[in-house]
Amino acid sequence: MTLRTRFASVTGAIVLVVISLVGVGAYVAAADQLYGQVDDSLDTRVNQIAEALQRNNRQVLPGFRQRNPLTDELLQTEFDAVTQIIDPTSGIIATAGKVDLPEHERDDDMATSRDGFRRETMRLDGDKYRVLTVALPNGVLIKVGKNVNDIDNAIGGMRAWFIGIALAGFGLAAIAGWLFASKVSKPIELLATSADNIARTEDLDHNVEVKGASEVTKLASSFNTMLVALRRSVTRQRQLVQDASHELRTPLTSLRANTELLQRPTLSDAERAAILIDMRAEIDELTELSSELSALATDQKAAEQPSVVDLREITDEIATRARRRTTGDITVSSIGDTRVTARLHQLERAIGNLVDNAIKFSPDGSDIAIIINDGRIVVQDNGPGIAAADKPHVFDRFYRATATRSLPGSGLGLAIVAQFAEDHGISTIVEDAPNGGAVVGLQF
Repeated sequence: MTLRTRFASVTGAIVLVVISLVGVGAYVAAADQLYGQVDDSLDTRVNQIAEALQRNNRQVLPGFRQRNPLTDELLQTEFDAVTQIIDPTSGIIATAGKVDLPEHERDDDMATSRDGFRRETMRLDGDKYRVLTVALPNGVLIKVGKNVNDIDNAIGGMRAWFIGIALAGFGLAAIAGWLFASKVSKPIELLATSADNIARTEDLDHNVEVKGASEVTKLASSFNTMLVALRRSVTRQRQLVQDASHELRTPLTSLRANTELLQRPTLSDAERAAILIDMRAEIDELTELSSELSALATDQKAAEQPSVVDLREITDEIATRARRRTTGDITVSSIGDTRVTARLHQLERAIGNLVDNAIKFSPDGSDIAIIINDGRIVVQDNGPGIAAADKPHVFDRFYRATATRSLPGSGLGLAIVAQFAEDHGISTIVEDAPNGGAVVGLQF
């Protein structure tokens, strides 16, 4: 069942229920009021007859039935009314009207108890009558009835009108719901069609243009935002594959050349040992490259949740491990609050890469300083510094400045730092140190 059909059905059903409830309430209230007016008129007539009988009970002789007695009280003023006076011993002793009201099995009980009344609705000669029976203290029963065909017809007409109105309301509400649902669902269907086309063609270069309600426009905007993110992700993946292929080609070519050299029978032991050392270095470089490519390809945002961590504690541990790989000293200083919200393992990798990068570009025996200041962490080295033309690119993948292309490394260390910054919505820092070195870091 489509959205339009469901919306039209639900809307029509709600309107039908509301109209039905209102109609039933109005129908019951109108019927009660009309029958109440009839009952009031019957009560009034019974009271008039009872008072007349008390004033002059000889007017009606026991044992003698009079048809249409011409007294003011018994004279029938309504052509559609019936009156009967019943003596418990003699039966009907006076009657007025064109029909006789039938006896009821409770008439004898009421005459015997000389108390009580009964209202009932019956059909006489094809007509519908509302009848009131009242027992007087002397045992005489007064029965008065009124033809209610007109009232019954009016109530039936109301019932037919209410049913017609309910069905018409249901139809109009269903049509209105269908039209409204069509207007709302059309842009959603266009969005779904566009999504299907993108999934089928894998073409992420086209945004979805949907006009409509603000909610639908917001949905389309969110979809386009997702497309932008997907395009960016696919572009990064393609670039990563291309760059990785390019970077892997050099060490693999070198390994192939070295293996061919090892096959020469005239190779001396010293030359063989030197080639094996080179091969181990190239294998280490490939291992490092593989590890860093894996770090870049892994979705750290899905693998780990952010938590509150202490930069000083993490940095102290990283500095302790890094001191084993350098002849100089690594100092850590902090000012202010050192707590930040980040993914712990990704943060450790980013800070470790900053320190490794500083060690690689610092002269042997030179010191490295790690400075933490209210959410800002930077690593300052004593190396040659970074040229102004290279600063915008130092965080690009596989980027090597001209002055550092002869040094070992994959060119991915700072790219991992940049990905950490992007995942956490923070900024990277590249500055010149006062002593001519470089200052590279993160600003939370």
